[in-house]
Amino acid sequence: MRTRPGGLRRATDAAARARAGIIPIVKFHSLPRAVLPWLLIFGLGAAWTGWRAYADALDRFLQDTSIAQRMLSQKAVQHEAVLATLSALSHPPAPERLYPSLQPAMPQLRGIGQLRDGAWTGSRAEPPGLAAALGRARAAGRPAALALDEARYWLVAPSGWSLLVDARGLVAPADLPPGLRNLDLSIGAAPLRLLDRQPGEVRGIAMEFDKTLGAASQPFRLRSARTLTAADAPWGAWGAWALASALLAAGLHAWRRNRADTRRRQEEARLAALARLGTLGEMTAGLAHELNQPLTAILAHTRAAARLLDDEDERPAVRQALAASAEQARRAAGIISRLRALVKPSGPARRAAVDPDALAASLRFLREADLQARGIRLSWRNASPGARPLGDPVALEQILHNLVQNAADALAGAPGARQIALQGEAQDAAYAFSVSDTGPGIAPDALPRIFDPFYTTRAQGMGLGLTLCETLAGSMDGRLEARNLQGGGACFTLRLPLAGAAP
Repeated sequence: MRTRPGGLRRATDAAARARAGIIPIVKFHSLPRAVLPWLLIFGLGAAWTGWRAYADALDRFLQDTSIAQRMLSQKAVQHEAVLATLSALSHPPAPERLYPSLQPAMPQLRGIGQLRDGAWTGSRAEPPGLAAALGRARAAGRPAALALDEARYWLVAPSGWSLLVDARGLVAPADLPPGLRNLDLSIGAAPLRLLDRQPGEVRGIAMEFDKTLGAASQPFRLRSARTLTAADAPWGAWGAWALASALLAAGLHAWRRNRADTRRRQEEARLAALARLGTLGEMTAGLAHELNQPLTAILAHTRAAARLLDDEDERPAVRQALAASAEQARRAAGIISRLRALVKPSGPARRAAVDPDALAASLRFLREADLQARGIRLSWRNASPGARPLGDPVALEQILHNLVQNAADALAGAPGARQIALQGEAQDAAYAFSVSDTGPGIAPDALPRIFDPFYTTRAQGMGLGLTLCETLAGSMDGRLEARNLQGGGACFTLRLPLAGAAP
C-alpha cells in the first residue's frame, strides 16, 4: 500500500518537471508514424555515409601510395646522381675508400665498384653478368639494373661505376605514410615486401594500386594493397545518424569538412617538403650539368695558352685564349648566381633591355672556335635592328648557349652541310630568338616530352638542360618552344616580352 502512493507521487513530479521544460514528454502514440520516415532517412544517410567513408579511404590510399612512390623514386634518382658525379670525376678515389664515406648517408648502399679496362675494383666481389649489364647501360646511354635477388641489385653506369643497392634500406617503414598496409617492390623474380601491416587472408573490400618508380634506370613496379574490414566502417557516424539524423546531419557535414581541410593541409605540407627535396636534387644535377661546359672550355684554353707561351709570335693567340677563359669563368659565375636565385626565395628576377647583337657576339666569341673545329658554321641574323627583349642577360645567355650546344650535338655525324642559324626578330609585343640546325630533327615520339625532367635522347645526356632552360624562360615571363623544320632539322624558339611594348 505504501508503494503505490510513492510511485504516483514520483510520476506526478516527473510530469510537473516536464511541463516546466526540464524533460520532454514522449508521445508514444506518435512513434508508429515516425518509424517509416526515420527508416528511410536513416537508410539513405547510412548508405551515403558508408559510400563517403569508402571514397575517403580510397583517396587516402591512392595519396599515400603516390607519396611512397615519390619517396622511393627520389632515392632511385639519388643513385643516378651519385653515379653521374663519380663518372664526372677525373681522379675518383678507390671504391674501397669511397664506400665507408657514402654508406652512412645512404643506408641502402651495400657496395661500390668500378669495371675499368676489363678489371674490376670494388668493396664487393664482381657480380656475375656485370659485363652484359654494362653493355646494356652503354647501349641505352643510362645506368642499367642487374638484379641479384628480390631485394638487392647492382646499378651499373655506362662509365663502369656500379652501386650495390639493398631495396630494404631505401625507406624506413616508420617514414612511410601510416595509412599504407602492404607494399611490394618488384626488383627480381619475386616481389620484395617493403611493408606488411595487414595479413593477406583478411576479408573485406580490397584496394590495389600499381605504379612504377620515376627513374629511367630503375623502373621497378611498386604495388600497394589494402583491405577495408569491418573495423574501418563508420560505425560512429551510423550510430549518431540513427539517434538524431536531422541534428547530426549538419554537425556531421561540418566535422567532415574540418577533417578534410586538416588532412588537406597536412598532405600539402608533406608534398611541399617532398617537392623541395626534388627541386634540390634537380638543381644539384643541373648545376653539375651547366658548369661542365664552361669549366671544360677554361681547361682547354688554359692548356692551349701554356703551350703557346714559349713562342713569341703566338702571344696574341695566348691573350685570346686567356680572354676566352676569363669569359667562360664569368659565365660559370653567372650560372651559379642564377641557380642560387632560382632556389632562394626573393623578389622577381632582374630584367633589363638586352642588346641582341651584343648577346650574339658574346655567344659566337665563346663557341665559334669549337664549332669550327667540328665543321659547324654558326650564323647570326637580326631581323629587327633596334628592338630589345626584356630579360635577365645571364639567364638569356645560358638558354641560348644550351640551345646552341644541343644543336651542335645533334649535328654530330650528320651528313651534308652542318649549320646552326641564330636569329632574332620582333613579333608584335614579343621578341623571338630562334636556334635552328640542319640535323636530323627530333623524333615525333620525343617531341612532346622534350622539356620533361630527366628525359633525354642523347647517350650521355642527363635530361636537365632543356628543363632548366624552360624554367629560366618562365622566370622572365617567356616561353620556350620546339618544332621540326619541313626541310629537316629542329628549331627552338624563345619568346620574351618586348621592351617598350604595352603590358
